[in-house]
Amino acid sequence: MALNPDVRKRIFDAADELHAESKTGEYPNVEAVRQRSRAGMNNVVEVMQEWRQNQRKQVQAVREPLPANLHGVLQSMGQNLWETAQQLANESLDTARAAFESEKSDLIQLSVEQSEAYESQAVALETAHIRIAELEQLVIIAEAAAQTTAQQLEDVQRALLSSEQKVAIVEQKAEEVEKRAADLRAELNHAHTEVEHLRIERDKAHDRAEEADSTIEQLRESLTTQTAKSDAIIDQLRTELTETRTKAEASDQLHAEQRKRTAEEVHRSAERMAKAETECDKARLAAAEAREEAATLRGQLDATKTQNAALMATLKPTK
Repeated sequence: MALNPDVRKRIFDAADELHAESKTGEYPNVEAVRQRSRAGMNNVVEVMQEWRQNQRKQVQAVREPLPANLHGVLQSMGQNLWETAQQLANESLDTARAAFESEKSDLIQLSVEQSEAYESQAVALETAHIRIAELEQLVIIAEAAAQTTAQQLEDVQRALLSSEQKVAIVEQKAEEVEKRAADLRAELNHAHTEVEHLRIERDKAHDRAEEADSTIEQLRESLTTQTAKSDAIIDQLRTELTETRTKAEASDQLHAEQRKRTAEEVHRSAERMAKAETECDKARLAAAEAREEAATLRGQLDATKTQNAALMATLKPTK
């Protein structure tokens, strides 16, 4: 296959430039010409053989002018002409032999340079393969790290979802406790209303007792005793209502503090979540106790109503 003229010209130009840049006049080696011309190794070796031959022809052309001793031949006789001819023939033979040896040396040098260039390329190729293997290993490590990071991110997302679910449960329980506390406050208000109604009934009974005739006077002592008992019961109920209200307010405060702590500790550990649930259980227990106390108060109020009704029936004038 014929060599591309453009490639051949680039190789010749590169060799000429390198030869001109050489301070010692040495011929450039194959690898330097290949790098300068950016041509293939085989093309460089082929063209460099031609380039070196051209360089020698130029040197021989300088030596071809007629030697000085030929001037004597023009004036000498046949023997001198023959001797001069032999001498020229020997010199031509020596020149041809030198050219052959030089060309042989060039071929050996080109072969060595080609081998060194191939070895250099082989080392560079091996280095490239090693680097590629290292990069492939780094890619594997990076992919493994990316998978690990993705797994960790998925675990964090699951933990966050679990925490949000726990917070939602705690908030729901807190709302239930708050609702129960509101119900308890309503029950306490109702009990307070009933106590006030009982006090009014007692006052009415007292007024009716003052307007009664002398027969009621005999029962006044009993009425006074019952009134004292009623006052004691009312005072006791008032005290118990105050205590119940205090407990309810404490339960409300505990609930508010619990919601505040829950909002502040949303992202904390499961142990804090368990503690919050324990606080909620305590609040529910306090609400249950308050409900039981309210029921007890209601029973006591009912008993007081029954006693007052019996007393009013006793105080009622006989027709």
